Amino acid sequence: MLQFKSWVEKVDPYTILRITLYKALFIATAIVYVYWFFHPQNIISYVTPFMVLFYYESPIVSTFEKKKRLLLFMGGSLLFVNVTFDLVYPFKGIFFFYSLLVFMVLHQMVLKYFYAFKNLSLLIISSGALVLSTSPPANFQVSYDMIYSMSLSLITVMVCLQIVPNRYFQVWNRTLQHYIDYLIADIDASMQDGHYSAIQDEITRFEMVRNYQQLVEKKYLLPTFRVATYIRNIQLSLDNLFYEEKNEAFWSGVRMHLVAFKKHLAEGSPYRPQSAYLAIDTVLQQFVMDCLSKVFTHWNDLCVEKNN
Repeated sequence: MLQFKSWVEKVDPYTILRITLYKALFIATAIVYVYWFFHPQNIISYVTPFMVLFYYESPIVSTFEKKKRLLLFMGGSLLFVNVTFDLVYPFKGIFFFYSLLVFMVLHQMVLKYFYAFKNLSLLIISSGALVLSTSPPANFQVSYDMIYSMSLSLITVMVCLQIVPNRYFQVWNRTLQHYIDYLIADIDASMQDGHYSAIQDEITRFEMVRNYQQLVEKKYLLPTFRVATYIRNIQLSLDNLFYEEKNEAFWSGVRMHLVAFKKHLAEGSPYRPQSAYLAIDTVLQQFVMDCLSKVFTHWNDLCVEKNN
């Protein structure tokens, strides 16, 4: 069991895949019940919108507004491509040029509005190929069944995504823990006159912190922003260490507090150190100490808010 947990943590360190699986199972259950109740005729069109969940949960899509736009675009495109491909397919000469035209238009729209998902147009076109074996072809009743089945599925997916519990705070927490690991490594390297080479990794981790910070529940939005910002300020302060005499006792104390704070982050518990005071020699160290105190204060407020 311990090996399995270690493997899961290695594969999914931020719990993104676990949350996606949770949502997928929730939506799959809802789709089955809706299918039993409404009995849509075209099963292929009914299950096709299920693929949008992967893109919806992508870390690149950092706000709910962007997620909704992506969901509507994919849903509308899937509906349009599936229905029109079925109607035009019997006309082989026209269908070839029509499919190329649709692909080019879709690809340009994806590049303009969803550049991070450059392969999205291929996925949508590929979904259209699934309906080409539907018979009879170019039949308006079949097209109506497609529209009904896919619309029913899309509405179910959208409703489920709205009512499923928001668990993005957990992802934000994990990404912040990993960012603190890089900050601790930065402090160690600075004290040893080393040059820590993972700047790009730090930027990537903090971008993830910021992205998921925008997806937490509204009541947690401001406290999470403050905690992440003050921790980021501490990291940026390390760049100025070369302009002053190093106070190893102070930075060792900062490191100790960060290690302890990370543990409380993982537990979701308040962090109230018995003695948070550190010997301060410079203005920079005073700034770092202020940031550290504010991190603890806002995190403790956040814990109180979550427990209420």
